[in-house]
Amino acid sequence: MKHVILPSLILAIALTGCATPDRAGVRNPEFFRKVATQTSLESPLAAKVVAACFEEKADLLPMSKFTRDEASGRTTYRLRGFGFTFEEIDFEDTVSGSRMTIFIAPNVDSKWRKDFERDRGNPLKACATIEN
Repeated sequence: MKHVILPSLILAIALTGCATPDRAGVRNPEFFRKVATQTSLESPLAAKVVAACFEEKADLLPMSKFTRDEASGRTTYRLRGFGFTFEEIDFEDTVSGSRMTIFIAPNVDSKWRKDFERDRGNPLKACATIEN
C-alpha cells in the first residue's frame, strides 16, 4: 500500500504545482519583451523631455522604476513587482525627435489595460506633444 500512496502523492504535488492560478505579468524579465504586447508612439520632442514629463505627470504605481542609460540616451520605465514584469516603456531619441515603445504583459486583464491607458497611456501621449 505504501508503494501506491507515495507515487500518487508525488504525482498530486507535481500536478498542483503546475496548476497555479492565472497571474498577470511575466516572471522572466528577458522573456517579457518577447511576449509583451508592443506599441509605439513618435514625438518631435527629445526622449529625455518626454520621459521627464511622463515621470512627473503619469499616475505611477508603487514599484515603478526609471532607468537611464546615459551612453545611449535611452530611458526605460518599468513596473515590476512580486517577481513579475507588468509594463515597460523605452524612451529613445530618433532623427526627428523620439520614439516611445510600450510593452504590456500579455496576460493582464481588461481593467489593467483601461487603467494603464487612463493613468499612464494618456499622460504619455500628452507628454509626447509639443503643447505639453
